[in-house]
Amino acid sequence: MRIVGFVSGIVLGCVLWFQAAPAYNAALAAAAEPLLRLDRRFAAAELVADQRAIRVAPRDTTALPPASIPADQLTYNIILLVALFASNPRPWRRRNLAAFGLSLMPVAIAHVLALLISIESTYAVRLGAWSDAHYGSFATNAWLAGELFMRVVGMFGIVFACWWVSGAPAARRLVRRRPGGG
Repeated sequence: MRIVGFVSGIVLGCVLWFQAAPAYNAALAAAAEPLLRLDRRFAAAELVADQRAIRVAPRDTTALPPASIPADQLTYNIILLVALFASNPRPWRRRNLAAFGLSLMPVAIAHVLALLISIESTYAVRLGAWSDAHYGSFATNAWLAGELFMRVVGMFGIVFACWWVSGAPAARRLVRRRPGGG
């Protein structure tokens, strides 16, 4: 039965993610922009949501080149989050829905962090002479490693952690009830 919930959650998550991405990307850009401007290189940058991407656009004629970040590649972990919570026993129970709602907060914070890391990595690695002039080799490697870690481990890890933490008390009760389970 849990597999049916998981597959249903994947379908529901895909629809939710695909339909909400343009509006969510606008909110993501608005949340990340003030934090991005803390870096003096991006003080004149504006983050503009453009459907499934977020563009970094200079607000004036600075030397900052424009860039585009595929934001939907940073936020599709919401599909897994929906699927995991849908696989829980009684997924429509208020406690499960509340845990899902609470899990959206750290996932959204991780999306902002992933966007900031992806922007820095893009400027450090993918913009040729501009990258070379503004980032050293250590910074280039660090931002690239940070982006790879976020995309490969972090975005899935945060989802699994939210799901596991919200279900941990139920799992402990199940282990205690099992004969010989402690």
